[in-house]
Amino acid sequence: MDLRARYAMPTDEHGDPVVELRAFTHGLMPRSVPAMMERFCRDWRERGVDAWNAVDTRWQRGDADEDGGPETGWWRLPELLGDRFVAPLLDAPPGTCLWQPSVHHAVQCLLSSPEILAEHRRKVVVTENAFPSVFHSVQRWQDLLGLSLTVVPAGPRGFVDREAVLDALGPDTALAALSHVGFTTGERLPGAFLEEVAARTHEAGGLFVLDGYHAAASMPVRVRELDADLYLGGLLKEGSGSAGNAFVYLRDGLELTPRLTGWFGDAEPFAFRQAPEPHPDVRRRFLGGTTPVASMYHAVEGVKILLDAGLDAVREDALAKTTRGIARADAAGLSLRSPRERRRRGAMLILEVEAADRLCAWLKRRGVYTDSRQGRFLRMAPFVWNTEAEVDHAFDLIEEATRTGAHCEAPLPDAGGPVT
Repeated sequence: MDLRARYAMPTDEHGDPVVELRAFTHGLMPRSVPAMMERFCRDWRERGVDAWNAVDTRWQRGDADEDGGPETGWWRLPELLGDRFVAPLLDAPPGTCLWQPSVHHAVQCLLSSPEILAEHRRKVVVTENAFPSVFHSVQRWQDLLGLSLTVVPAGPRGFVDREAVLDALGPDTALAALSHVGFTTGERLPGAFLEEVAARTHEAGGLFVLDGYHAAASMPVRVRELDADLYLGGLLKEGSGSAGNAFVYLRDGLELTPRLTGWFGDAEPFAFRQAPEPHPDVRRRFLGGTTPVASMYHAVEGVKILLDAGLDAVREDALAKTTRGIARADAAGLSLRSPRERRRRGAMLILEVEAADRLCAWLKRRGVYTDSRQGRFLRMAPFVWNTEAEVDHAFDLIEEATRTGAHCEAPLPDAGGPVT
């Protein structure tokens, strides 16, 4: 698959092209983004505060007129983006998905909902390699809510110990929260296992939450088949929505009243009453204060590209490129940290190599952008904007470095920020 023409390809400080393999951190900018940001400026300039009530609908699928269709307002964008673009990513029904500023916000709203707890049901089950948006949030609410936190240790090679997760679930389970694709391993949890987790959690009356940040937009997700109560994610990575564009799916019929809801989630925001009242649309209760509009203008430009291509095709493309990378790693005698099996693999490849942080810096100076963790793991994710030749070029350099040790004495980047 070659969708490169629809993205602005990155260059180094000299203007030379580079190989960007960090889709799991921040997706490339779609070429349509500058025009969308100009439209935001135009709408703000021409309509001012009235843009909250009505602007041309810039957020459309297919062959819709790029200058917009029937009017919507900034006020309605969280639901509109949820229905038109997030729901197709998750195979979710209309009325169940909502734009969010971050996954962290959605988790905080969930944990502030009294419905998640009962006198006999206080256990929260997570895995030790859960992303901090979930893991840290639960720990910070633990004392206040009287939660009993069960952290399931990782199994061999850092993968999820499925049997241990199932064994941890019981009649006292209030919440089970797992990552659909692990951010430290690239492991994709199989549907049958997730369905079993959902069944056991629901048997106790608890909620099943999936963090899909490393799954959504890189593969088809059928959230109803997984029987998740909430599915959290964002568009920063493969979705190329940049920061400030996350989402939450709430199972139809789920009743939650977050204490952290803001005035945008009130039943009558402009009544300015003394006492709050939950909005009748449960998903709107996950809104806080005034929503930041600018980020929503460019939120779904990358999603449009992927939905046009088809998520099944996007998934097959990622599998083909990671399969190619695995073959190159094996030929070079490199140790693979991420899963080999197609069904267990996300879009990420992780190699365990000596001085991975220095190898990452060595590669970057040669125009190949990866990242490293803990000085041991080199991560990469060839995506739809990458070619097979770029995958080969990256592994040519990795093989050279690991064979000769050339990277081991390479200087680390000058201090300037922790993001790689």
